[in-house]
Amino acid sequence: MRVQVRLYATLAQRRPGRRAGVPIDLELPRGATLSDALRRLEIEPDAVHLAIVNGRVVHDDRHRMMDGDRVAVFPPVGGG
Repeated sequence: MRVQVRLYATLAQRRPGRRAGVPIDLELPRGATLSDALRRLEIEPDAVHLAIVNGRVVHDDRHRMMDGDRVAVFPPVGGG
């Protein structure tokens, strides 16, 4: 199945040559979870503060992905 992932803020910097919010197409096996998608992108779960799948906040990284899902991933906010 294919899902589309958009990384924002410091997470986008982990993909050289990619700007924040530019979609990344991932091919995942059926039954893959949000955690599997993050692992494929080499993103540790503790680096993610917010994940949104198809416009809905997902609190569980064991969320099963479906073909065509659109995912937005944000890191914790820093600064002062």
